[in-house]
Amino acid sequence: MTAALPAFAIEAVFYLGSVFEQTRLAFARIGNFRTQAVMLWVSALLPYLVFALISGTFNRNAFYLLAVLCGVFAFWHALLPRRLAYDIGFLVIAAAPLVLRTFRRIYWPPDAHTHIEVLGHLMWIRLGIASLLVLRDWDPGQFGFWPRKSEWRTGLTWYAIVLVPIFALAVGIHDARFQPVHSVWWRESLFVIGTFFGVLWVVALGEELFFRGVVERSLLPVDPSPNLAIIVSASLFGAAHLWFHPFPDWRTACVATLLGVACGMAYARSGSVRAPMVTHAFVVTTWRVFFR
Repeated sequence: MTAALPAFAIEAVFYLGSVFEQTRLAFARIGNFRTQAVMLWVSALLPYLVFALISGTFNRNAFYLLAVLCGVFAFWHALLPRRLAYDIGFLVIAAAPLVLRTFRRIYWPPDAHTHIEVLGHLMWIRLGIASLLVLRDWDPGQFGFWPRKSEWRTGLTWYAIVLVPIFALAVGIHDARFQPVHSVWWRESLFVIGTFFGVLWVVALGEELFFRGVVERSLLPVDPSPNLAIIVSASLFGAAHLWFHPFPDWRTACVATLLGVACGMAYARSGSVRAPMVTHAFVVTTWRVFFR
């Protein structure tokens, strides 16, 4: 905890700054793209160094790997032109360390019970957000932590629509079984609240930004209807979950694809990343509370 608390505190400041629009605008006015990329690169390495040096888990090869990954990610849009091929490459780089679980090999825990790789996941999400929204100047639609009233309504509507189909599919293909969490009421309440906002502000925020705010949004002008954009983004979202358990985890991929369709519809109807974030967070929270 002595090592983790300062590292997570530093990362939290950077993470919040990447999501708040005013902070991003202030960051965008600093120097040029290359200066901003250097700042992002250094900020990505700092939490790791704080944790690893204090906990005594610093590894030179792990640090070199992290430095290369973050350097490529931070400088991608600062050095390369704004073209479709490079945007696709950026999305592949964004997904690769998470799919391959690279951060488990970089962030070494001091014991078997500490999942310190979460620090790397937070860093990677906010590095991608800052690079995409500042250096690439991409417009994903409305984006941020707290949905508006209309976005809550849209997200909840598609949650209600997909709720029965998604869990019927999950149970039917043996990807989940009904097994509710049993505990005292206050622990259950804290678990539900903590799970929902943890998913909303980390998992859903990052995934919906990239799959809906980038992939789906880039395809919306191609077809007068949003169907093609929704299907492609949902399929890629499902494919990313093939690595959720030992590859190929086709069951989880099928369930994730259906969730991706619902989130894609919420995004197409609202034009906001926050609406599918709500759908995503409610589905995952329901899963973790009632299913195993």
